Amino acid sequence: MEVAKAFGQYLGKGIVCVGRDNRPGAVDISHAAASGLSTAGMKVIDLGILPTPELCFHLVRIKADGGVMITGSHLPIKYLGIIPLLKDGSGVYGKVGEAITKIYEKNTADLS
Repeated sequence: MEVAKAFGQYLGKGIVCVGRDNRPGAVDISHAAASGLSTAGMKVIDLGILPTPELCFHLVRIKADGGVMITGSHLPIKYLGIIPLLKDGSGVYGKVGEAITKIYEKNTADLS
């Protein structure tokens, strides 16, 4: 998954945790995200099914460099997305989000 790869490239080398909810398709997307993160050089720890706040707790507990949550949150069950998280469990916004977007755009431009 190119989005996860771009996030991993932004983080650099290190540990990233992946969590997911129990929606249909979450396992497949979490495996794709783990693959993208691994391709970027990250060590991936799959934490399985857990709520987003618990993933944030584990990021701090094990001193991970970041995390990815696969969830649809409060949306209807047919929706599923990827939430990148920084090492303190906070979300990605502003300049960090812009930097990851630039990496993603460069990676996908290289594919064409």
